[in-house]
Amino acid sequence: MTLIEQIDHALVLAVNQFAGRSIVLDKLVNGFLAKNGGVFVAALCWIWFETDETGAHTYRRNVVTALLAFMVVAGALWLLKANLPFRAGPLNDPDLGLRVAFGVDPTSVNYLSAFPSGHAGFFFALSVPLWMRSRWLGAAAAVWVSLTICLPLLYRGDHWPSDIVAGAVVGVALMLLLCWLIGATVLPDQVVRFSETHASVFYTTALLFAWQIAQMFGDVQVYFRGAARLARALLS
Repeated sequence: MTLIEQIDHALVLAVNQFAGRSIVLDKLVNGFLAKNGGVFVAALCWIWFETDETGAHTYRRNVVTALLAFMVVAGALWLLKANLPFRAGPLNDPDLGLRVAFGVDPTSVNYLSAFPSGHAGFFFALSVPLWMRSRWLGAAAAVWVSLTICLPLLYRGDHWPSDIVAGAVVGVALMLLLCWLIGATVLPDQVVRFSETHASVFYTTALLFAWQIAQMFGDVQVYFRGAARLARALLS
């Protein structure tokens, strides 16, 4: 067993020992994982409508750039999970003997690899535009994700710590690179102008997109997992 594997096992066991003891705590943990996207949607909406001393919406271009980049990051994370060598989560390791939290089905089979963590990559990537707005806001977002996303993933046995670290690194690195690349184009400016000239179309579309972020693109993931399940069945 490598040093990383030893650390993975030790941290998962340390956090998971509290699972399955309280229905209230387990439901709280499950709720954080399912509904955390709404917090980031609210933060991005606040930045979108924020004005400076002159009444100008100076940060709208940054929000558009970040969301365009985020769509690519989310897709890249799912592709990595589907194409990298399969890695089972801690709960699927019978030798580890983890406690099962209420609301978690230990017999369910995840057809996507646990590596890298999609949750960690997803939410740490969303923290980048908040960090660009304010270092304190970005730091608060990182702490929030660590406490309400990363710890619950260990608590439930969904991911190893190395999965979470890898997901966070991939999410942040891709987000920074794509924000730089997209920000150098005129596309964000065109979207901002479209929001001013076609407000009804823009905000209707933005509402639907915000809903998907809040749900972690749940509808898309259903089809993606189905495709991954079919692909693994055909290859087995």
